[in-house]
Amino acid sequence: MLKGLVTKHDAGEFVPGGIYWNKKSWDLTTISEEGGYLPADGDGRPYYRLPVLAVIMLAPLAGMAFVLFLAVAVPVMVIYSLPGAIAAAIRRRRDKGSFRPAGQHR
Repeated sequence: MLKGLVTKHDAGEFVPGGIYWNKKSWDLTTISEEGGYLPADGDGRPYYRLPVLAVIMLAPLAGMAFVLFLAVAVPVMVIYSLPGAIAAAIRRRRDKGSFRPAGQHR
């Protein structure tokens, strides 16, 4: 569908105004209407010019995916880290009882 509308450009190349996407870093770069140079990174990965209408239509989907990801990721991380936090608290509590200042022996 978008195959004919998406064009490929090299990093550091002078391009017309538009929105360009770097596939490696997932960065969107906006170039003004007068045109400009794409950022030149060390490995010279290509940039793809995206149609503005496609970016506008896909932006709400990307936002929704991010919100849904957070709704799943936060509980998963809590469940994943909770046993380790409980074990660390128990260890600290146990070690706290065995601490004796220097010079005090039983």
